[in-house]
Amino acid sequence: MKFVYGAAVLLAIALCVWLFLNEEAAEPGDLSVFHEEIDQCNFCHIPWRGVSDRMCLQCHEFGEVSLLRREIRFHEEERHCLQCHVEHRGLRGNIAKMDHTILSGKIQCTQCHTDIHNGLFGSGCRECHGIRTWDVPGFRHPPVDRKNCSRCHTVPHSHRDRAFWEKIERSYGETSEVIAPEDCWRCHTIRDWRIRIMKYPIGKVPNRES
Repeated sequence: MKFVYGAAVLLAIALCVWLFLNEEAAEPGDLSVFHEEIDQCNFCHIPWRGVSDRMCLQCHEFGEVSLLRREIRFHEEERHCLQCHVEHRGLRGNIAKMDHTILSGKIQCTQCHTDIHNGLFGSGCRECHGIRTWDVPGFRHPPVDRKNCSRCHTVPHSHRDRAFWEKIERSYGETSEVIAPEDCWRCHTIRDWRIRIMKYPIGKVPNRES
């Protein structure tokens, strides 16, 4: 056992000496176009320790948030550089990937991303979206008793047309009650939007005033 341990130590020492004397043997690949002008390894690397956030911050400074593009303002924390960035991928290599798991839970997604829902869904993006992939893992309607469908769904133009309501009245009867076009829940179900189920028997469907 001692022989194996001693041989392993000698082999490690020999490898270190060989790498030290043959710098090209440790060359991991060309730098990207962003760093191609750097010709000294120790500009970024600390011998036997590698690259650190401190080395990156010799050139990259993010103290003034207002000077940063909106989508990268979380860089002001000036930490975790190497979790998202890696070099030696070649001149055209992609040296950046986004790892949302390192961000503080206090950061709202809309601080970096444009809200394509225009505020309709609120600020809780993570309720539907994941942070490893932006795809919605599965469509989830709110509970059945929620009646604010128009928070997410746009009312069709036909539902604001008097002729539409006259057809409803002829088919199901009339009352004096007014139905707002936003009251989707009165006719639609959350199980399948294509299925129309009138929730009122004939003679009980509220009337629509023009």
